[in-house]
Amino acid sequence: MFVGHYAPAFALKAVRNSPGLAAGFLAVQAIDIGFFTLTYFDIEKWRPNPELPGMRKIDLYFMPYTHGLVGCLVFAAVAGALAWALSPAGRKATAAAIIAALVFSHWLLDLVVHRPDLALIDDHDKVGFGLWNWPEIAMPLEICTLLIGFAIYLYASKPKGPVGRIAPFVVLAALLGVQSIDWFLPVSNDHLQFTVLALVSYFSIAALGFWLDRTREPR
Repeated sequence: MFVGHYAPAFALKAVRNSPGLAAGFLAVQAIDIGFFTLTYFDIEKWRPNPELPGMRKIDLYFMPYTHGLVGCLVFAAVAGALAWALSPAGRKATAAAIIAALVFSHWLLDLVVHRPDLALIDDHDKVGFGLWNWPEIAMPLEICTLLIGFAIYLYASKPKGPVGRIAPFVVLAALLGVQSIDWFLPVSNDHLQFTVLALVSYFSIAALGFWLDRTREPR
């Protein structure tokens, strides 16, 4: 799952005093940011595998530190603690809870689509419902998940001016465009290229979230 991860970040903007979209967008992709960083140093590992059924023909064969259940909980706790430390008084508890929840939401959504490559404790006892094997289910599910979160965001916010009326749809179009690239372009065998493209996309989308926040406000 890729853009579906942004649905909880959109939806939780409906919570009063919630963190900005940029922080939320980074939180929902925190364990993937960690994963690609660790793969660059050959600590976690993946490889293309065209023999896999369905979509996402990537064998994610070693990623216990980021995509293991325990590892993800550690990521969520650390991110929540950072949000607590960096948030102003009166908003610390809300920010910490939301950021930690958004980080952990990544693992829950991955559980639905990943093949059994998500470890529970170490690199054993891996789980995953495997909807990537059935693109006709996984693809519409991802888009619907994103659109539900996006609709909640639109309902809970209002534009500050004319730009705020179109900005959400610019961000949505960008997300759908990046998702199309992720779905339909073949996986690169170049680990460095794949890592750089992934990290650039995550931080670029976070920048769009920062811009979107400047154009809208809570209802």
